[in-house]
Amino acid sequence: MKYLLLFFAAVLIAGCQKQYDLSSLPSAANLPAVGDTTYIQKGTWEGFNHPRTILYGADQLFYVCDTDSNRVVMLNLAGQILSVRSGILHPISVGQDSRLDLIVGAETLEPSTGDTIGVVLRIHLVDAGHQLGSAKIDTIWKEPARPLRRFVGIGIMPNDEYLVLRDGPDNSSVVDPDSRVLRFRYVHVNATARKDSFITPLGDLQSGIGGAITYVNRPTGLATFPGSADFILVQQSQGVSYAAVWMVYSKTNDFEGWQPKFDPSLPEQRSTDIIVPNRFADAMGVAIDRYRRDIFIIDAQQDSVVKFNSRGRFKAESFGSLTPGVSLKNPQGAAVAENTLYVCDTGNNRIVLYRLSTDN
Repeated sequence: MKYLLLFFAAVLIAGCQKQYDLSSLPSAANLPAVGDTTYIQKGTWEGFNHPRTILYGADQLFYVCDTDSNRVVMLNLAGQILSVRSGILHPISVGQDSRLDLIVGAETLEPSTGDTIGVVLRIHLVDAGHQLGSAKIDTIWKEPARPLRRFVGIGIMPNDEYLVLRDGPDNSSVVDPDSRVLRFRYVHVNATARKDSFITPLGDLQSGIGGAITYVNRPTGLATFPGSADFILVQQSQGVSYAAVWMVYSKTNDFEGWQPKFDPSLPEQRSTDIIVPNRFADAMGVAIDRYRRDIFIIDAQQDSVVKFNSRGRFKAESFGSLTPGVSLKNPQGAAVAENTLYVCDTGNNRIVLYRLSTDN
């Protein structure tokens, strides 16, 4: 852990100069003994094929986007598979709204063009008696004219609203770039029926490359804070300085929208750990502990889980490939439940469970 702290201190000093050199990190053989407080592996859930995202839902069940098996899997806290929905092409993101329905980012074959395109789906889980395998599925959103776009993150907000994070290779358009956050609402059609309605893309983030905290390019994941419209977006470090963007919602007489929680242009916030430039090599996922409000960012290239507190400060329990006993390979998602951290160990086709040594 000393070496991890030295590594993050070095990044802080380096600032905007250049991305850190991965080969300069110490070898695992030279690492010191594990400290008093660290994450310890407590088990694994096997049998997946490139699991991209794991969600701990409001119904106290887990949902795994088992991407290359083209299915969404429901599990309980013991890791038992309760239900499976097959035939969902390459699911990569999932959220659960206040009705306990699932919203899933996946792919579909578009009949009009023959292209495989991104799609956002609603799975009516409650109406099916929580039987995922037989639940009705509606298409919420798709864009056949832009077949390379994918929906890589889902964030649930209050008042039947939710955010969908969109990614794609083309951000040249000022009007409609690929990288955007879209806002939706589940609205009443009449006394008994509802439908999903697109509201607007968020204008508080800029698509493209640049050094501002609100620049978004090739985003990979999004998580909202429980009961809040605040969210954290993560992205690949391609042409942007900040791979983790923390946005807070505010509504006053003069303004309604999202603003960055930490602004590096302000001297008093510039050194906040979570917004240190070039801190992450390839941020692929983010999870928020709904009780402790800790934040976990998954770095796929570093095979690591980087932990921050609710003030954006680095926590020494962070761990990765250089930590003794850790064997993550290309991790891409995580969830927190019952003092346990569940990590999509995507390269090893499994879910790995960790607990703090002080919680055992």
